[in-house]
Amino acid sequence: MIISSKTDKGVVRANNEDSILAIPSWSKSAISKKACLFLVADGMGGQNAGEIASKIAVDYTNNWFENSCLDNIDTELVEDLVNSANEQVWEYSRKHPETSGMGTTFTILLIKNGKAIIGHIGDSRIYRLRNDELTQLTNDHSIVGEQIRSGKITPEQARVHPARGILSKVLGARQFIKADIFETEIQLNDEFILCTDGIYSMIGGEQMNLLIKDTDPENLASKLVDASNKAGGNDNSSVIAVKLDEIPIKFPSMFSFSRIFKMLLNKF
Repeated sequence: MIISSKTDKGVVRANNEDSILAIPSWSKSAISKKACLFLVADGMGGQNAGEIASKIAVDYTNNWFENSCLDNIDTELVEDLVNSANEQVWEYSRKHPETSGMGTTFTILLIKNGKAIIGHIGDSRIYRLRNDELTQLTNDHSIVGEQIRSGKITPEQARVHPARGILSKVLGARQFIKADIFETEIQLNDEFILCTDGIYSMIGGEQMNLLIKDTDPENLASKLVDASNKAGGNDNSSVIAVKLDEIPIKFPSMFSFSRIFKMLLNKF
């Protein structure tokens, strides 16, 4: 497993409302659970409430991973996680009226036993690079996302559409939600790219395609964030890139040289 991650406030925004979580195969909790988890969350809401929402969702997920039984993973398990994370953000906003209306995207990849489960709400994305073909695995829960799927506008038109920031679903803004939850197969050398809209809204589809295909996974997160900032950096931008260079995924022993090497190499 080769991983890179980066989150950045961008050029225009004063603060970063994105939060990310990466639990790779050599982390202590991943070794214990024999599972890996990756999450991007893009918060929204006034008075810095967006960064509160995304942090609550990420912190809750990290705690859930460390304390849950993950002997087997399935879509129902991830659906329960998303619903519980939604409840955490919702309840916080009820107890703190100044954050009312806050929410966050929530896009998660959970890998164990040769399969991957994706949970998704909002307009952050997961792409998969397989055999030099880049595929978007998630659907954007947004007005322009729905228009793209209905054929009314193109992805390039969506990048400059006046309603591009209006989401149809987010985590935490309502008491109950319905997220997209699905299982996807994994193959040797698959590369998954999780990112917030600050990446793909600034980088055109063709440029992003070329960057992902031509950049080593250990440098990809920084490369995409830098490209977003060079294009104007109008939004916070976050990326987690995960390449599966071995299947089944190997979980090193706690004090092994391979674990120390991975930690130093990937800076986790």
